[in-house]
Amino acid sequence: MTWLNLVELTKLRHFQYIVQQVTANDKTWKQWFDKDAPEEASIPDGYNSLDTFRKLLMIRAWCPDRTVTQSRKYIAASLGARFAEPIILNYETMLSESRAMSPMICFLSTGSDPTPYIEQLAKKVENKCKAISMGQGQEIHARKLLASAMADGFWALMQNCHD
Repeated sequence: MTWLNLVELTKLRHFQYIVQQVTANDKTWKQWFDKDAPEEASIPDGYNSLDTFRKLLMIRAWCPDRTVTQSRKYIAASLGARFAEPIILNYETMLSESRAMSPMICFLSTGSDPTPYIEQLAKKVENKCKAISMGQGQEIHARKLLASAMADGFWALMQNCHD
């Protein structure tokens, strides 16, 4: 996968020689790749001088698991540091600003789970909350849960809605 990502990068002017450079200097690139936080280390073959967006492309191609970290750096450089800081959601405020027929969508960081907070808020406002973890074969169950939630007025919590 990484190699295919690098091949795609060669289509961009700043990376047109990346495949040849990696091939010619594979040990140095492997050392960089094997670091705990390659996005913090100096990138081989002069790529350390890339701007934050192009560095994000490089990190995404090499280390998809480090993309979020580099994305935050890009957002901070582009929009300001406050936009890159994770916020602690106030679920009561979210609820007060929402409408019953509009879904609330949370994009989560790895390892975060708002389920206990949402369930706690449901109890506080005297409502029920029923959750379903999405996965292969869960679409029919999810549709039934949503239909029941709309008919009976409880909250349907759809978890893990990703591909």
